[in-house]
Amino acid sequence: MSVYSSKRSKKITGSSTVILMAAAFAAAMGTGVFSFTLPLISLDEKAGGLWLGTGFAGYFLAKLCIAPLSGFYADRTGVKKPLLLATGLAAMLPFLYLIHPSIKSLYAIQFALGLCAGTVRTVSMTAIAFSMRTAALSSGFARLAAVTNCSFLLGPLLGGLLYAEKDYSPVLWTMSAFMGAAFILFAFYQQSISSTAAPENREPRNHVSRKSYLYIMGALLGRAAGAGSLIAFYPLLIKSAQHLTPAATAMIYSVPSLATVALLPFCGRIFSTCERKFTASSGILLSSLGLYSIGQSTGIAGLIFSGFILGIGAAISIPASMSLCAEPGRSKGRTLGIANMTASLGFMAGPLFCGIAVSISGNISSPFKLIAITGAILTIPLLHQALRKKNRKIAADTFAAVLALLLISIIPLHIQSTGQTSRPDSSRYSDVAMGTIVNLTLTSPIQSSTEKIAQNTITLMRQLQKDFDHRNKLGSIGRINHAAGKKRVRVSDKAFKLIKRGLEISKLSAGNFDITIGAVTTIPFYYALDESRFSRLVNLVDFRLVEIEPYGNKVKLPLKGMALDLGGLAKGTIINYAAEYLQKSGIKTGLVEAGGDFLAFGVRVWSIGLRNPRGEGIIGTIKIKDRAVCSSGDYYQFITPVSPDTKTRKHHIFDPEKLRSSAESIATTAIAPDAETADALATAIFIMGHEKGTEFITRYFPDCAAMWILPDMTIKTTKNFPPINYAETLPIHPK
Repeated sequence: MSVYSSKRSKKITGSSTVILMAAAFAAAMGTGVFSFTLPLISLDEKAGGLWLGTGFAGYFLAKLCIAPLSGFYADRTGVKKPLLLATGLAAMLPFLYLIHPSIKSLYAIQFALGLCAGTVRTVSMTAIAFSMRTAALSSGFARLAAVTNCSFLLGPLLGGLLYAEKDYSPVLWTMSAFMGAAFILFAFYQQSISSTAAPENREPRNHVSRKSYLYIMGALLGRAAGAGSLIAFYPLLIKSAQHLTPAATAMIYSVPSLATVALLPFCGRIFSTCERKFTASSGILLSSLGLYSIGQSTGIAGLIFSGFILGIGAAISIPASMSLCAEPGRSKGRTLGIANMTASLGFMAGPLFCGIAVSISGNISSPFKLIAITGAILTIPLLHQALRKKNRKIAADTFAAVLALLLISIIPLHIQSTGQTSRPDSSRYSDVAMGTIVNLTLTSPIQSSTEKIAQNTITLMRQLQKDFDHRNKLGSIGRINHAAGKKRVRVSDKAFKLIKRGLEISKLSAGNFDITIGAVTTIPFYYALDESRFSRLVNLVDFRLVEIEPYGNKVKLPLKGMALDLGGLAKGTIINYAAEYLQKSGIKTGLVEAGGDFLAFGVRVWSIGLRNPRGEGIIGTIKIKDRAVCSSGDYYQFITPVSPDTKTRKHHIFDPEKLRSSAESIATTAIAPDAETADALATAIFIMGHEKGTEFITRYFPDCAAMWILPDMTIKTTKNFPPINYAETLPIHPK
């Protein structure tokens, strides 16, 4: 039996609470900086979708294991000792990467960081639970959640800036600094609570039935699965759909946390007197709606709005759910530890499910929707119990049953959309590369060998992307840009061939396609800036200035500020190399698809969808055989016009001569014998428009074909473009 100590039973003082909150903020900042940037480096390294999902699952597995143990330990020894152990260890983790710099070391650090973060979260909550009466728990937990969620807002923003140069060392040492600061703050924390409260301050034990506790845990499990999926795969969803810089990706990624942080203090007070089960379940359902909407969104505005919905739901549900978990008895550490263990189980299951689903289906959005639906279903029992408590049993039973049936009926639709669509004689393999989903549909009699070939193909594509990406300062293009105005740079054979091809097409197009446009496009959100800012860059955009030395594979940009951006044809080049490797490996027939660009080889005829640039779905389909199909459009990165009457957008495809968004087209599709040519042509003819583009293709690329969708929604094609099988509900006008 515990002996009462008046010294240990004192309430946390105001200064101690401030120290606790500040330390929790610092620790969460360290976790946020690391967790956001890890998916980005995974895209740049050789880690695929399944590896990424498994890595995050390991992080949450660590949190799952440590949560009940740290809570029990805090009940026995007090909160200070486990907090110091956790943050001290976390501050030392970057030395592992210093000893062995590899992606494997980063995932090992992530696992250890899960142990530390799980301890800090559980024990900090325990400190709050012991220091406040039950009636005040919602307000206290709201403040703690606001502090930690504020860090999850700022952490990704800082992480995106630190990783802007594709160097992970600043991220690691910043994480270490935050954890070190948390350690120092926890050292000054005055522990003045006990695992057993003073007799005069004890509150009546809250008897929560086992059924109620299971319902609470189920709701937490569903919410955490959605949150875990969001943490692991939302940066990838944003980047693959919008093709943004790390910093811009971080801004959109942080929207849910921004909404949560802004509203938590208010929600903690406003809903503190409301029935907690109803408040928690309603908030979780709202978050599920936001997560589902994220999977449904196709533009930046939709992602931002959905993020706010998700954040509002979190702000409503977090204080109430935390308070429900702290109610059952005096062993606050143990009960909160079990709750955090349940949440960590969800955080582990969510990314693992998404990783498997992405690898199988090649689709990121549908797994998000399935996770959202599952979370909503798991919340229904808690909501049902809350409604029955209001003496509306029949209405509660009916509402819960209808809602459950509705959600369950939706699931098969999304399972069907994530399923394989390849024919019985083919196999489909999907993974992440080039910041997007890559799908390989291959025909081979031996599936086991085909799977290995597909894995090697994805690895090759990632390696080439690293070398060709101007954002990677260690790659060939990044090194050229870094040395602009200084010296020649020796590059890889493949990068040199790519640059020569880019210069050739730049010359043929009379500069309408210009690989030196990087002087503008390397500026974050360049397409959203005022055009007058680019007047000083006019002399830096000129492909004729590029100096090449064929015998040494050397390239030089003579003027400081010049930069290459091979984005107009690099993806097509990588697709070419992928198809070449597949054919050399014995695959006779197949389709390589990356981010909406296709290359078919072999004897099979393929049906390819043409994207609708102003809505959902496709405008129609075409059939191809042994050809490449690539598209460009103003729908990847853009600013929505203020006036609905405006037909054009400010978007990422810049006219090299005018240094502004091209307004001749809203979408183009090019068909060519190879993906490199098709990719470059799609960009060039987008800028030229229909008349000049048709003349250009007819003169220099007579074996290629093209289609334009003009700002007035009219479709134009070259004479040799394949027949289009138009969709029934076509919102545009073929001519």
